[in-house]
Amino acid sequence: MKLTWQDVNNYVSRVANIVKDRQLSGVYGIPRGGLVLAVMLSHKLNIPLLSAPADKCLVVDDICDSGETLLHICKNTSGKKQDIFITTMAFKRNDFHIVPHFWYVEKCDEWVVFPWEE
Repeated sequence: MKLTWQDVNNYVSRVANIVKDRQLSGVYGIPRGGLVLAVMLSHKLNIPLLSAPADKCLVVDDICDSGETLLHICKNTSGKKQDIFITTMAFKRNDFHIVPHFWYVEKCDEWVVFPWEE
């Protein structure tokens, strides 16, 4: 599955509309995959880009595949998933039962290629 910059822009606009009234403290991008998206969302929402996850922040990653990364974030941010809003561009059902609050596409077994990887 190949995602385009238009997909990225659509995703950023949708997420921004969903979270705009949540009074978020900032946006945290998971290193590597989530950083591009986090910067774009930080600009769109006019809120800070955070260097670490914090309460009431938007946590952004490119993909939730195994769920392990997001599980780690949930366990280490106040211990409550409701304190943060998690979003990914792509999502795959996983053994950890981690489900982002929002995702753009659900993937099955095909590899996802993001435009910044080309």
